[in-house]
This record gives sequence, structure tokens and C-alpha cells, in this order.
Amino acid sequence: MAELQMLLEEEIPSGKRALVESYQNLTRVADYCENNYIQAPDKRKALEETKAYTTQSLASVAYQINALANNVLQLLDIQASQLRRMESSINHISQTVDIHKEKVARREIGILTTNKNTSRTHKIIAPANMGRPVRYIRKPIDYTVLDDVGHGVKHGSNQPARTGTLSRTNPPTQKPPSPPMSGRGTLGRNTPYKTLE
Repeated sequence: MAELQMLLEEEIPSGKRALVESYQNLTRVADYCENNYIQAPDKRKALEETKAYTTQSLASVAYQINALANNVLQLLDIQASQLRRMESSINHISQTVDIHKEKVARREIGILTTNKNTSRTHKIIAPANMGRPVRYIRKPIDYTVLDDVGHGVKHGSNQPARTGTLSRTNPPTQKPPSPPMSGRGTLGRNTPYKTLE
């Protein structure tokens, strides 16, 4: 900050003053050279003197412009670095504000939610005394166990009738028709069929 202040208050104004003074000095040198060339008896010597003044004046002005330009560039660099620092500070403040907004939003969302009640259960604990497992014994399948279950009718059973609202009916005595007796084993339109008696 002190360097910036020194550039703004001392070096750049002094460089501008030096250029203004050089302008005035160059005007006086130009008038002198013109009068000297007109009044001098040796024109070649006056011309060489004018060339020397011109070279010296141009070198002086170029040096002053270079110094002033360097000071201005240094001033611009300092201001650019200050702008970068300010931008970084603004970005930091913006991120802090965004983080605070997100915290507030999460807090508001948390107010709208309800806690889930989780009941903690004990882990499965094996019994202390493990009894010997019962040995598997293979038993034959009894296919008649479910014969009396349901509404079906059992043929030829000598079981007593059950009491209930449904009465058991006797099975039909009519036999199904017998197959045809033809040699080819097919039925025709005029083929008679017989019933078993």
C-alpha cells in the first residue's frame, strides 16, 4: 500500500513534471539552434551542434518516458493484485454466505422431518446346552390316511355313516358302454354298441 501511495503521490507526478520541463527546454533549444544556424558563419559546425542537441534531447525525453511508463505499469500491477485480493475476499464471503444458507435450509428441512423410531432388538443368542438332535427315522407312506376326508365317496367301505346335513348317496350301478366289437377297432355310423350286463 505504501508503494502504491508513493507511486501515486511522488514518482508519477515527478515524471510528468519532468516531461513538461523537457518540452519547455526543447522549445528553447530549438529556438537557439535555429538562430545559431542563421547567424553562424560556419553552417556545417552549426548543423553538427544542432544534431548533437537533438540526439541528447531525444535520449533524455525517451528516458523520461520510459521511467514514467515503468511507474505506470508498476501502478497497474499493484492495482491488479489488489483487485485479485478483493475478488478472493468477495468469493470467500460469498462461499461463507452460501454455506450459512445451506445450513439454514438443512435446519428447516430437519424441522419438517420426523425421527424414525428404531426398536433395538437383542442379537440371536445360542442356547447354553445344546441337546442332541433327534435322529430321523424313515417311515413308510400311508396312502389311506386321507381317504375319509372331504366330500368324496368311498366305494365298498363298511364305515358307519356320518351325521350331518349331507346324505351319502350310493354309487351308480350302471356300467359304461362297451367298446365296439368290429375288427378294425373303429366306430362307424351304423356300428352297434353293447353294454356290459
